[in-house]
Amino acid sequence: MSPASPGHRPVTLALAALALAARLAFGLSVRVPPAWDGVLYERGAVALARGLGYSCYLFGPAADPSVPTAFYPVGYPAFLGALYRIFGVSSAVVVVSGALLGALTVALAHRLALRAAPPLAAHLAALLFALAPGPVVFAVTPMSETLCGALLAGAVYALARAPSPSSLRLVVAGTLLAAAAYVRPQSLLLAPLLPALLAGTAARRLRRAALVTATVAALVAPWTIRNCHALDGCAVISTNGGSNLAIGAVPRATGMYLTLTADDGCRGVKGERARERCWQRVAVASVRAAPLRWLRLAWPKLYFTYANETFPADYLREARPDLLAPPRHERLRDAMTWTWWPLWVTALLALIPLPRRAPLAPAATLSLGAVAATTATHLAVFGGDRYHLPLVGLVAVLAAAAFRRRPMVPP
Repeated sequence: MSPASPGHRPVTLALAALALAARLAFGLSVRVPPAWDGVLYERGAVALARGLGYSCYLFGPAADPSVPTAFYPVGYPAFLGALYRIFGVSSAVVVVSGALLGALTVALAHRLALRAAPPLAAHLAALLFALAPGPVVFAVTPMSETLCGALLAGAVYALARAPSPSSLRLVVAGTLLAAAAYVRPQSLLLAPLLPALLAGTAARRLRRAALVTATVAALVAPWTIRNCHALDGCAVISTNGGSNLAIGAVPRATGMYLTLTADDGCRGVKGERARERCWQRVAVASVRAAPLRWLRLAWPKLYFTYANETFPADYLREARPDLLAPPRHERLRDAMTWTWWPLWVTALLALIPLPRRAPLAPAATLSLGAVAATTATHLAVFGGDRYHLPLVGLVAVLAAAAFRRRPMVPP
């Protein structure tokens, strides 16, 4: 498929405007307060805006605000904290910033889809993404998924705009992936992977991967150095990786999130980095003790991540129980799932080789690489449908690519 023509830019702008309007209309009328992880992100953002640093203040009033932390990734609290510093602490900042990020992701997904599929398929996939209730609801909450999705889509777009990206585009992609890694550390896997998926000789792919990876490493290094000095040991970005591995491996693991207790291991261990190393050892020991049980958990992890889209509805009920009585809550969960399924199932169909179907275009190949890397991460840790929300824009690109056809050759 040839690159998107300028003639479709009005459609891109219209889709972005529609996505922005839907998110602003919901966010400004409903005003969803922080819940679950959003409470911690929002508290961390307030602390950073007030110059208190990234400390245990985010865990609640009982925590010592002088103790630095890196347990949760700093990216989203830093992003929101910077906005709070400029515009003041307000729920409107969360709503407007999230709505703008969501609209930007819709625009990027549309431009990528135009490079991978016929225009009509690209328009419809982006339209479904723009109005899908799950992304609309979650975009206006203080959660990190919308920011991560925008950064991933931006990185893929930077790499897919030309058959052979320039060094500047590679550095831009590396910068966006570094920002995404601050939000979701597993994005580090994409630094060598995505540029290596582009066409070219092995040497050229290696040079591209090296430049993107070096850019990411240079931008992540300052925070790593901070962690080495502030914590009881070095951590690249965050220290929750060990507990995430243990959640997906301990004997009582189900494939989805559970709260670890001292009975699972690591009783009495002090220090964030020490606890992370302890949970890593617990995870490895659990896998070694029952490798087949751990492998069997792969299916429920995949199921919990991709089979439904219910977390935004559950978040809304937790944050505003006055809005969602049980019947309405169930209807909203169903509506979110039934708008997610057309994108997800059609994206899977795009992977089937058919006689008259062209190979995947670079935009679709890069989108598939990002989705595959995230999937592999959650096979190692645990699943949950909130973790596919940063990928909805890239899944929309793959869904549009299901309708690609091999160009007709004149006789």
